[in-house]
Amino acid sequence: MVQIKAMEPQYAAYLHDESRLMGSARYIAFPDSLSEVVEAVRWCGDRGVPLTAQGSRTGLSGGASPAGGLILNLSRMDRILGIRKDEAGNCYLRVQPGLPLLRLRNALKNKAFDISGWSEKDIEVLRELKAGEWVFPPDPTEPTASIGGMAACNACGARSFLYGSIRAHVTELVVVLADGRTARLRRGSERARGRQVRIPLREGGVFEATLPEFDTPTVKNAGFYIHGDMELIDLFMGSQGTLGIIGELELKLMRAPGHLWGVTAFLPGDEAALSYVEALKDMAHKPAAIEFFGHRALAMVERQRTLTPAFARLQELPEDYGCAVYVEFNDEDNSAMLHDLEELAGLLKQVGADPGDTWVARDQEELEKLLIFRHAVPETIDLIVEKNKKREPIITILSTDMSVDDGHFRELFRMYKEDLSASGLDWVIFGHIGENHVHPNILARTADEYRAGLALFEKWAGEVRRMGGTITAEHGVGKIKKRLEHILYGAEKMGELALLKRSFDPLGLLGPGNIIPKEGEDGCASTRA
Repeated sequence: MVQIKAMEPQYAAYLHDESRLMGSARYIAFPDSLSEVVEAVRWCGDRGVPLTAQGSRTGLSGGASPAGGLILNLSRMDRILGIRKDEAGNCYLRVQPGLPLLRLRNALKNKAFDISGWSEKDIEVLRELKAGEWVFPPDPTEPTASIGGMAACNACGARSFLYGSIRAHVTELVVVLADGRTARLRRGSERARGRQVRIPLREGGVFEATLPEFDTPTVKNAGFYIHGDMELIDLFMGSQGTLGIIGELELKLMRAPGHLWGVTAFLPGDEAALSYVEALKDMAHKPAAIEFFGHRALAMVERQRTLTPAFARLQELPEDYGCAVYVEFNDEDNSAMLHDLEELAGLLKQVGADPGDTWVARDQEELEKLLIFRHAVPETIDLIVEKNKKREPIITILSTDMSVDDGHFRELFRMYKEDLSASGLDWVIFGHIGENHVHPNILARTADEYRAGLALFEKWAGEVRRMGGTITAEHGVGKIKKRLEHILYGAEKMGELALLKRSFDPLGLLGPGNIIPKEGEDGCASTRA
């Protein structure tokens, strides 16, 4: 039976996620099974208590920061429940939502599974597997992210250029609805009929709802996914616990690539980088990742390298760097590497860069050095934001993840640079440039700077709407980006999303404050954090 505990100081860390948006709660629970999740949801429904589901709290949009009521922390639901293969030889894992990505990776790499409770059939499948034979492709920046949390915000990561978001790798969900009833949704089985939703319930009967009369943007999008005739499993990925709680997942694995290698190239400036990236996208051998690091981001990490002992192992930057682009390839073997290196050298020369100013990783050990550098950028931002927040509590991570199509990305990128350069704020740009999606981060030092950053984001949201893009390519809307979502969709479409939410959650108890503004709320929770 699930224990509902009163909030005490010892649970203070559960009042925020990585965004640093502080929340509040009266209760907290740590279920360790699907049945206990059902109990907690019904307990809240009987008493009208709001409920915020949490995983590892690594999100950047405030989605796991509670807005009163009960914190339902799923971190103890961290088991791998079983394994299967289909007739085509594809491999699938069943997992609980609190399982950390890093633990999943290690289990696959080392063939180290806790098989207690597994069926003999599942154990037989496991016996046939080799250590390191299979991988789970999604690669968010934070490897301690929980699988359920990744699904709830449709997490992406650097390698989504080749492999897509987690949505493409989830084949089944068990979800707990607001009244405690449950549904098992399988990819390829349950679909909307036009805009009509019919979800078979495991307890018997059918849940019915109607989808909004608009489709969400087709560019990279981690928010609500709405399309006519859509797969209903996708309705819950990106909804951040507002329509139901993810209680179990089935993941489709991929055979591990035989060879991974990457190149970080240093370019004279951003225009050269944009041209280089456009050429990378046209390569016959498609990269797994294309990442950008602006000059200010590189300088920020270089400064931090002298201040933080943990960063001392980072590679030194070449002299006269402008910006950098990291490109990674995943191959069956290394036979194509030489040809690809020659092609990259030619592309760099075409944009005025020196192929000699590169870091090349030809094996996993060398690749780890490049990945450590890539992760040093968001880690440094976290350190700076944490320091500034101690002086000014309103401050949170102030980062956008807007995305547009190929035809509009140069316009979007130049707008970022022009507006930020004229703002007088401290800022850096880095991110997933291969998918027309970079992260401008504003490192606010005061409340006024924080509000000025939000105003810039709102301006950009209006421009992205004109370009047909989205304001949440990767990190979800949560509480922090509600105002931007309102700008993107407008009042009428937001009203349709609110009706969808109400049909799933009539009392408005699930994911309070996430995505859908309450009546009378302007949608910009972060200005009042």
